[in-house]
Amino acid sequence: MEYFIDVEERVRGKISNRCKLEIINEVYYGLDSEHQQKFTDSCFGHLLSVAEIKISLQIIHQCIVRAVRTLKENEVWCKFGNKIARFGLEEFVLITGLKAGELESEDENLGLQSDLIQKYFKKSKGKVVRKQLLIAFRRCGNQADKFKMGLLLMLAYVLLSAEENTSLNLWWFHVVDNFDRFNSYAWGKRSYEYTRGIFNQIKGETVKKYERNERYPYNFHGFPLAIMIWAFEAIPGLGKQFAHRLEGDRIPRMSGWDFQQTKLDGETVSKFLDTDIQIMQLMVKRTLVPSQEEAEEEFYQGMTPLDDVEDSRVDKSLDEDGIEESEEDEPSVPMHQPPRDRPSSSHDNNVVEVVRQEMRELESRLVRVINGRCDHIEAKLDRLLKLVGSGASQPQGGEFQSDKSGFHSETRRFHTYSPQHEDNIPEENKGREEDCVFEAAVEKSVNVEEQVTPIQGEGRRGSTGQGMLSNPSTAIVVYREMPRILIPDSKHRLGEQEPVDVVMSNQPEQSAESCPKDQVGESSTILLEDETDEESPKGRGQRKRRKGKALRTPWTNPLKRRKFKNVTVYDPFREVDPAKVSDLKEWMEKASPRDAVALAICDAGRTFFEDLHDQIRWLTGDHVDSALFHIRERAVKYANLFRQDCAVLDSNFWQIVENAFEDRLNTGRKNSDDAFKKMLVDYVEGAAPVLGKPWKTCRYLYLPYCVPNSHWFAVEIDLQERQIHIFDSLTSMVREAKLGNYMKPLKVVVPRLMKKYVNDNYSTSMFTHHRSKKLPVQDNGSDCGLFTVKFIEFSLASLDLNLVQPKHMLMWRQKMAAEIFAGEFDP
Repeated sequence: MEYFIDVEERVRGKISNRCKLEIINEVYYGLDSEHQQKFTDSCFGHLLSVAEIKISLQIIHQCIVRAVRTLKENEVWCKFGNKIARFGLEEFVLITGLKAGELESEDENLGLQSDLIQKYFKKSKGKVVRKQLLIAFRRCGNQADKFKMGLLLMLAYVLLSAEENTSLNLWWFHVVDNFDRFNSYAWGKRSYEYTRGIFNQIKGETVKKYERNERYPYNFHGFPLAIMIWAFEAIPGLGKQFAHRLEGDRIPRMSGWDFQQTKLDGETVSKFLDTDIQIMQLMVKRTLVPSQEEAEEEFYQGMTPLDDVEDSRVDKSLDEDGIEESEEDEPSVPMHQPPRDRPSSSHDNNVVEVVRQEMRELESRLVRVINGRCDHIEAKLDRLLKLVGSGASQPQGGEFQSDKSGFHSETRRFHTYSPQHEDNIPEENKGREEDCVFEAAVEKSVNVEEQVTPIQGEGRRGSTGQGMLSNPSTAIVVYREMPRILIPDSKHRLGEQEPVDVVMSNQPEQSAESCPKDQVGESSTILLEDETDEESPKGRGQRKRRKGKALRTPWTNPLKRRKFKNVTVYDPFREVDPAKVSDLKEWMEKASPRDAVALAICDAGRTFFEDLHDQIRWLTGDHVDSALFHIRERAVKYANLFRQDCAVLDSNFWQIVENAFEDRLNTGRKNSDDAFKKMLVDYVEGAAPVLGKPWKTCRYLYLPYCVPNSHWFAVEIDLQERQIHIFDSLTSMVREAKLGNYMKPLKVVVPRLMKKYVNDNYSTSMFTHHRSKKLPVQDNGSDCGLFTVKFIEFSLASLDLNLVQPKHMLMWRQKMAAEIFAGEFDP
């Protein structure tokens, strides 16, 4: 197909971008909390997720110069290598999530009578430019009017951007007076039509007058970010090469990308699009096909296509044999021509892609199941070899089935089995009968009086070692009612393992260090909870005295707490003690709204714990400070599990620092400066917060920071490197300029405290700050507080912060609530 601009006539662009994404944060943070929530719920609320992303002018320019000639006026087709891709209304809607229904007629005369025009632009004489609107927004003290002007700024500077001195459509002022009408209007279609005009700016004959080494000047109007994200989506290899795709399938698609390169060479992008696509045989999606979830979204369901002429060079149709391929370009993703009276969201239009996706998912599931079964069979074979080596024999007819528990371990449960009582097997044991047969037969095959023999032989993965296995016939058998052994295996993630319940007689308590590798697998650790009676008789042939049922298990007695001994590794995914859950649940059922419990840092009522349990509720400072107190407490109790070169501060610290910083700037203001100094000195000396630590023994300081009524993130202060690292689960909430302002008090005050109270030679020059980019991203708007707590907790345990995933948040919320109520965090 023919390019609009021949390859030899392509020029470099001198581009001016009029789309100012930073306006999004300025509008949001310029509103009070009530109108911030209203903005979030509006048709523009999801734009907050892209407020921090950079727009690559070169990527967009290289797409524009690859536009091809077609008969279509409402779509743009670009050619990459020998493949073509469409940028149309459907792509724009999937990327932006903006509504694209029917447009209304716009009468600017109606805008002259609007409240905003009459109050703030009465002298404008029917002409309001973008810059005037921005100034009026910044000066406005009426939050209701400021909210309306904020919505108009989204149009003026983001979705329908143009030069600042360009006049606004006064009809906007009329429609914004009715929020419901404004919120349901087809701004997506209006923005698409305006944005598509970018491709027309470089099609004219004027371009031919410029040499290849000259730069052709033109502007980006409308919403050019959509073009950049479309390029990443249509050419996945391009996105992988130059941008960062966030985890999960995000709706709309622009919220799933992060791009922070401020300077990207056009020649690099050009080479990739011209050469690398063909050499590497990269996929180019002819059209973007909506997923099932996207097809059900309101913005997609309500889309009305733009009528256009047919062009056989790019149009594709679905016939009875499947997708009809082009002779010139072979699409890597099937394209479906939507009906003219509705968008292509029906099942028929996407049946091929849906079937392909389901087949891929089925194949993936089968692979996982097969691999899991192989692992379980391997574990059973290893166990058989060890039992045979210790004198046990395989029962006749014993068949090794895969372990339904899914837990890969060398230590197994031992269950009593009697053939005459087979009909009385508990319901929870159904499906494990064959395992019971095998284990019972093994018990019978070993002499009760036989002395314990060492296990000889080769362990899993070729590791070797010696260990002791007690006589299985002398095992105390209680199904799920015995002290627990947690065996994290390197092949399985923590938190997804089933506990193994077993007690052996004549077997001394083993620590993680003393347990041989051939018993637990390579890179594994055993955490043993031992609750045996130390006064029981010991010696060869003697059983340990069995405790009463109520004392053997925490599941049957809510007052019984688990006791941890020989803990050598921190397990952040350890399940919560059921006794603590039971206590909290019982209290919440009986507590009245006025009842409260005295915690370590504050008094907490029923609402305090309800907010922790509910994943859509925001954590307060009391929640965060209570959790951090118990983290400090646990670090003291288990000093070998947590770093001791750091101090964990509370949410009050940054507020005191900010007040001290403001007092330094405002020397004429009467203030309690001495009180602030005393409070700050308490932090430096470790007197605050509770269980604090003197800074002279620390390299790192950790604290939670809260953007007022908006967002939590964690701060790590490296006192040695003089740097502040910011761990943020949603970077789009705070733009970089604002972040610098928030960090300035810490960057100034902390080095002065270090010099005055810790080290006379410490420099008072400002710290630097840096926001970590490669961190997990929250998937809702209320988990930022919990992410902050977990980032600090994982840092103390020297764990990878990427393990703090959204899928664990609900479990961690419930566990935190129970443990705060109980007054103790498990290790």
